[in-house]
Amino acid sequence: MNKFDGRRRVVGAALVLALAGFGGSSGVPATIAAASCVRISGGNFDAPGNDNYAANLNGEYVRIKNYCPTTKSMSGWKLHDYGRIHTYTFASGFSLKAGVTVTVYTGRGTNSATRRYWGRTYGAVWNNDGDTAYLRNASGALQSSWSGS
Repeated sequence: MNKFDGRRRVVGAALVLALAGFGGSSGVPATIAAASCVRISGGNFDAPGNDNYAANLNGEYVRIKNYCPTTKSMSGWKLHDYGRIHTYTFASGFSLKAGVTVTVYTGRGTNSATRRYWGRTYGAVWNNDGDTAYLRNASGALQSSWSGS
């Protein structure tokens, strides 16, 4: 056995162990399949004042960042709270450029490439006591989640 044969065996064993962690029939590890380069980067679930009033609704928001090296289409993607009581759907044609963050506000405003508005005039979306925001692609696959406090 030459010096490379031993290395090949180690690399081969590592590959077998890595493949053993693969989930499903897609050939992609479950942890990687659930990961996305477009994901929730933070937010605020507790607006100043009474969260339910229109004047305070934009104090509630979720930030989503595109960590990918390319622009990503988010047409039909959904942002929702725990239990899917409230769901925001990204409009057809909406894309997020590489390295850019879009903030989704609960209240009203003028949509732009970096600001989107749920359009609510009354009633908070996020539970101040530790809700979770979920981001799903147009097919419904979970791309990211974030728990605020």
